[in-house]
Amino acid sequence: MNDKPEFNIKQVVLAFSLIAAGALGRYLLVSFNLQPFPNFEIITVLVFLAAMLVSPVLAMFVPLLSMVFSDLLIGNPIFVGNAMNRIVLFTYSGFSIIGLISIWSHDRIARRFSHFSLKNAGIVVGLGASLVLLYDIWTNFGWWYLLYPHNLASLTTVYTLGIPFMIYHLISGVITFALIGVPVMLYTTKKTNLALPRSFKISYKLPAVALAISLIILSFMGTSLQMPNKNEIWLEKSDETSVKIIIYGTGWTIEHNIIAQPDDTVYSLLLKCAHRYGFNVESTYWEEYNATLIDAINGEKGYWMYYINGELDWTACDKKTVSNGDVIEWKLSSS
Repeated sequence: MNDKPEFNIKQVVLAFSLIAAGALGRYLLVSFNLQPFPNFEIITVLVFLAAMLVSPVLAMFVPLLSMVFSDLLIGNPIFVGNAMNRIVLFTYSGFSIIGLISIWSHDRIARRFSHFSLKNAGIVVGLGASLVLLYDIWTNFGWWYLLYPHNLASLTTVYTLGIPFMIYHLISGVITFALIGVPVMLYTTKKTNLALPRSFKISYKLPAVALAISLIILSFMGTSLQMPNKNEIWLEKSDETSVKIIIYGTGWTIEHNIIAQPDDTVYSLLLKCAHRYGFNVESTYWEEYNATLIDAINGEKGYWMYYINGELDWTACDKKTVSNGDVIEWKLSSS
């Protein structure tokens, strides 16, 4: 068993280094469009490394704080604005689940880390792909639970639509575990000053279990679907801090809050929403009208029209600027 204090300065520094790497890495990838393909991320591999290198409680906070800090940097309205981003708890609890699995698998994986070989490196990369797959299964279930009718047909639809993005995410897991996880694994075999912690007592792991279970429960509770009271908002820039986007499809709805920049239009915010949640937007630019029309959202074709604060707006969506506090609704025209 690990006879060192659970929280020593070396582990705290390492945990915060991983948090900083996760937050900054995700911010740069998303905000500056540096992702080589959709769903490319580094948080999953950092969750795994945290579980291997630091104590369980500290390890569980690495993905959570990385996501919180990067969301705030990106401008995702977590507990900010008109309503809470409802999928956020499924996202956070998803990372806590894979963190918990990594922690409880620490001893078995640590034996692989104890000596480097191509076989062990392959096992680590394969484990990374498995963790990514588990995360996607969980978060897709969250999309279905929050936004779709609770029936088997819609559940099948959610997972079917998510297949391309799950493939991208699996590729991301293989790449990041190969380029980040395996080199760290090799480094730990050569540097005694970064030796893997030995087995932790079960009492050290229980707080991590409690945190994961709490996030899972909160993901399904009504509090994640309600409007936050003003004193519950974590970060407040003004009374109305974001634009709310609501897309009404046939049997599905997507809601998103986003901080609007001065040059943002209805169209640019729709594309940002699509990038954030992984759905497609098809459009046509009509040169004679100098306007962009939306042909399909989330695979559903039709004549899409938008409303600003409840009023139908006929301005081309790529020409209509918006302000924080506006509510944009996309609906299919019945005519």
